[in-house]
Amino acid sequence: MRELILLISLHDQDAADNYWTAFQHALARTETACEGHMLLWPLTEAIGAAGFYVEWKDTAAVVRGVQALCDRVGLRVDWGAPEPLAATFLAGKDVPGLMAIAQVSLQAAGFTLWCWDTQADAYAGWMIRSADEPVLAELARQLHLMIDPADETY
Repeated sequence: MRELILLISLHDQDAADNYWTAFQHALARTETACEGHMLLWPLTEAIGAAGFYVEWKDTAAVVRGVQALCDRVGLRVDWGAPEPLAATFLAGKDVPGLMAIAQVSLQAAGFTLWCWDTQADAYAGWMIRSADEPVLAELARQLHLMIDPADETY
């Protein structure tokens, strides 16, 4: 998990150390043993603003969440609208569609948005450098995590 946290922190070792400590605390608070895919719940809690968690129909939250991830590296997503939080823009969108739009901008800048299956009516994930995708794929395999690029979400 520590290597995954480093990828999510975009190789910022200080941030990764802070997230790791927060992850250890979140893990200690769980009522049952956490392994495999269940590790993603305390991870999501630990990484805070380096990740996102949105309800399945909260389109405004996904725009805000993805933009917060992008703010960490000075990126702006081209949502295809001058005001992506405007009700008129969001009315015809859903969360998976917005994540797919964001993915295009992120990949053009060398980043990839990832989601994990919360097995609930919500979406959660993070952003990594695209160059780290092979490492993330191997970590997901080793840790038994069900994650996908955001434009291929469930």
